[in-house]
Amino acid sequence: MKINPIIKINQMSKGYPIAGKTFMALKDLTISFKEGEFAGIVGPSGSGKTTLLNIIGSLDKPTEGQAIVLDQNISDLTHSQAAYLRNINIGFIFQVFNLLPVYTVYENVEFALLLQNYSSQERRKAVMESLDWVGLTSHANKKPDKLSGGESQRVAIARAMVKRPKILLADEPTANLDSENAHEILSTMKKLNKELKTTFLFSTHDEKVMDYLERTIHLRDGKIEKDIIKKK
Repeated sequence: MKINPIIKINQMSKGYPIAGKTFMALKDLTISFKEGEFAGIVGPSGSGKTTLLNIIGSLDKPTEGQAIVLDQNISDLTHSQAAYLRNINIGFIFQVFNLLPVYTVYENVEFALLLQNYSSQERRKAVMESLDWVGLTSHANKKPDKLSGGESQRVAIARAMVKRPKILLADEPTANLDSENAHEILSTMKKLNKELKTTFLFSTHDEKVMDYLERTIHLRDGKIEKDIIKKK
């Protein structure tokens, strides 16, 4: 049985006006991703990695072509529709942890559910389950300033995964971590990918991340240079 792609990019380009000219960050990309992939967009700085992730995450729109995410054309979405897509179906992890310092670990993770129609009991169950996934249930009442870098990034993963998104976008998630913490974070992500069938898509140039990827798309100057699927 043919599996329809969860993300479809068709002849997509993205340009930005700079000094009276147009800089093309992405050029005529065509690519798709299936449910449950563990893939990465790799390439040097300025290759278009983050721009591609931002469009898939409905934070930006193509200049030309199509980006179809969960059967929705990103170019056609209003601001509220794009926000709804992100709030329900897309999780984000960044190299900067972006934890709210005045809130506890529990409250930081719960924040992702407050815009959804969850009861307090449902939120608690989901938050504690998410913290259990990343091994931080004992840290639920701590504030972010009491956490290590690795613990902070695990909280960020719990926050992104608590709503069980269909797509998880990770932009350089190991950039601020040492090797040991990076491997722990990546092992956790791989486990969640297998258990929940969430599609993980990374933007990275970190060799440690590339070792874990099942598929690697190489970008250079906004174009796809190579698309490599690891043999199992």
